[in-house]
This record gives sequence, structure tokens and C-alpha cells, in this order.
Amino acid sequence: MSAPVAIVTGTSRGIGQGIAARLTAAGTRVFGVSRTQGEAVQLQCDLAKPDAPRQVLADALEVCGRVDALVNNAGLLLEGNCWEQQEEDVDAMVALNLTTPFLLSQAVAAHWVKEGQAGTIVNVCSIESQVGWSDPPQAAYAATKGGLLGLTRAQALELAPHGIRVVAVGPGPIATGMTPDTPELEKAIPLGGRPGTPEDVGDVVAFLLSEAARYVTGEIVYVDGGYLLR
Repeated sequence: MSAPVAIVTGTSRGIGQGIAARLTAAGTRVFGVSRTQGEAVQLQCDLAKPDAPRQVLADALEVCGRVDALVNNAGLLLEGNCWEQQEEDVDAMVALNLTTPFLLSQAVAAHWVKEGQAGTIVNVCSIESQVGWSDPPQAAYAATKGGLLGLTRAQALELAPHGIRVVAVGPGPIATGMTPDTPELEKAIPLGGRPGTPEDVGDVVAFLLSEAARYVTGEIVYVDGGYLLR
């Protein structure tokens, strides 16, 4: 049997790159999608454009012959106080963090339902799907990630009769160049006293896409070193 194929968005760097590496190591063929070029990118496109979901699915099917999984990882974080953040910044985050996963999941799920094929969708949420964060301020970002978790649970119910699972991961502080490794952060993370790595997230995604997680749907797994236990 040929290797399973997973579409993974935002693979040019950071968490997406880590997910791509871990899935590849686990024997999954990754079709990476990103706005910028990178080693793990097979398709370069702006995912926020209206025709992007159909283009991604069509190109993945053309190149790989099939699609077995979708990982909605691409995201945008623009910091700003909730009382003064620009509307265009909010619109940009909603478009990429919430609307794009909805439309891409819709395209892939419709293909699976039509073909009578099972599949798995993983949405990359955040600990901000669960808790607030104000330093630095990012209320609009938190709103999009909370919405993505709600989408995960609703999709899981709707798609379960078709054998399609929908799950989520919620990264905590991850060392991607955006997270400072400070004494304050070390104190906030019980496990190891360090930010996580993109590979830490990738390992959990690989599990959720594996046969070992065949009876798991509608759940979120927080990859945060115990941050939420504080």
C-alpha cells in the first residue's frame, strides 16, 4: 500500500516545518503548502485567497494521487490591544486562522464524502483556545483560535458518520523565534522549564493521524509542558 498523504499548511518554517518533518519520519507523504517558499513546501500560494482551498486540493490530488489527512497549521499573529487594534489586522487574522481552515476542511471533507473515503483533519489551535493572554496583548488572535476549537468540535460531530475524524492540538510557548526563552517563561512551564519545540507538536500530530488514535475525535491535545496546570 502506498504511503498516506497529508496536506499540511504553513510548512515553510516553525511549527509547520516541525509537523512536516515528523510526519515524513513516520512514513506519511507530506504535501506542504505555504505563502513563502521552503524545503517542506510543494505548493506556494496565499491561502487567504478565495480560490486557494480548491487549488490546494486539486494540486495535492494531481501530485500525490490521493489525500488522507489535512493539517490546518498556517496562522497569523498580529499583536495589539483589544481597544485599539486596527480592523484590517483583525480581518487578516480571521481570514487565515479561521476562514481558511473552514474552507479547506470543507473542500477536503466534501471530496472524502463523495469518494466514500475516511480521513482525518487536525486543526492547530493554541493554549489561547483555553486561556487569556495579555503580555503581549493578542485578544483577536485568541478569538480566532477559540473559534477554531469550536469548529473542530462541530466538524467532528457532523463528519463522524462518514468515518472522518476531526481533532486539534493546542501548542503552548514553542521555540520558533517568536518565543523568548526567559527566566519568567521557565518558571511558567512545569515540564522541563523550557519552551516546546516544533517537533514536540509534530509528534502529537503524527499520533493523532495514526491508527493508534482511530477512536479519538472532537478532542484537543495541549502541547504546553504543563503550562495550563499553573
